[in-house]
Amino acid sequence: MTNTIPPLSQLPLPQTAPAQTAPAQTPPPAETAGPPQAPPAQTDSVTLSAAAQTSTQLLGAARASEGINHAAVVQIRGALQSGTYNVPPEKLAQAIATVLKESK
Repeated sequence: MTNTIPPLSQLPLPQTAPAQTAPAQTPPPAETAGPPQAPPAQTDSVTLSAAAQTSTQLLGAARASEGINHAAVVQIRGALQSGTYNVPPEKLAQAIATVLKESK
């Protein structure tokens, strides 16, 4: 997943109200050898790692879920607090694989 951010020179500037104060004194322009040149346009891009993409998919699946099973949350919270919560790695891997398959 790659997001590209346009150069600042291409972004619209916010509209501002005209100033009600006296104009500021500006120094005279310095002499240059030619017409002023704009700085070269730059673009920034962001590439998400595979882990970040997976996290985004899991978050999307969680947001799209039907709701929260409050009874299960209370039961799991109690097991975590007492130190008795145990999930076999195979079961966790299967649950993650199922979510990833459904999100495609």
